Amino acid sequence: MGDPGGIGPEVALKALRDPAVWDACEPILVGDIHFLRNFAGLHRLSVELKPRAPGASPREPKARPTRAGKVIAFRELERVVRTIPVHDGARVSKSAPLGRPSKAGGAAAGRAIEDAVALAMAREVDGIVTAPISKESLAYAGYGMVGHTELLARLAGAKRYAMMMVNENLRVVFATTHIPLAQVSQSLTVKGLVEKLVLANEYLRRYVGLEDVIMGVCCLNPHCGEGGQLSDEEQTIIEPAVASARRKGLDVHGPYPADSIFWSTEARAFDAILAMYHDQGMIPIKRGDRNRVVNITLGLPFVRTSPGHGTAFDLSGQGRASEESMVNAILVCARIADWVRRR
Repeated sequence: MGDPGGIGPEVALKALRDPAVWDACEPILVGDIHFLRNFAGLHRLSVELKPRAPGASPREPKARPTRAGKVIAFRELERVVRTIPVHDGARVSKSAPLGRPSKAGGAAAGRAIEDAVALAMAREVDGIVTAPISKESLAYAGYGMVGHTELLARLAGAKRYAMMMVNENLRVVFATTHIPLAQVSQSLTVKGLVEKLVLANEYLRRYVGLEDVIMGVCCLNPHCGEGGQLSDEEQTIIEPAVASARRKGLDVHGPYPADSIFWSTEARAFDAILAMYHDQGMIPIKRGDRNRVVNITLGLPFVRTSPGHGTAFDLSGQGRASEESMVNAILVCARIADWVRRR
């Protein structure tokens, strides 16, 4: 469901009307059924929400492979009422406001995430697609200043995990995620970088079917530190991490300046690129069509994807949010889950 104060419930409900979603999977919506019914009624969305029976498993999905990054072109949706099962439980307090972070919104969003993870860990679902949340709301609700990646890993007991953003053939893995820029340098370690590269290699081999994975690594500093004149993270952390990964048998190259690796011919040769911090990787990922962007969490015991946008509090409650990125995230999750089931 996502944060009820943002566009999460809207894009989730809109996406679940799309015929392509029902061709790919049997969706279950996790959240407050009363809130979602009211929302659907206010915005005249052609959906019917029914409580999901406890322990009920979805039918065998009519899964068909879909290409990661596929753009769902806008079209007139089928004028039929979709009946969507809802795993009810994450109550939205009447005090949860629209259009801004809140403790009530964070509590509802966090509970929905907890319920979804419980379903996945019990193998009642093959994957999770998360609608946008607010880290500020989660912090107000007592979860800490964390995003989906960290919270999902905590709930699933995953010790090794990473965030990967995908936009068509560009895949970016992040060495650090949602931390202040001033803390990035002290957060980088040889062990941590190697771990992210290993996770990316495992994912691309297992879920994408690549046999020979080639990865590139970004520098942290401008011009790769100018031989240590601007700082020495390249010499003391990043280069040793690349060498260590290569000794483990990974085909890793770099580090390369971030202002060239994403735009040069090297980028097209890499199956994934390791960025050192959030904006370093997010800017090139979102430079193209944002509706193609999908967030994938590596290292979890289940498949998890999400759209590449945030809560967009400024659009909440207006019925104008586009569901294209959410549809895309669902189709990517279904494709990965189908691949896993077939292996």
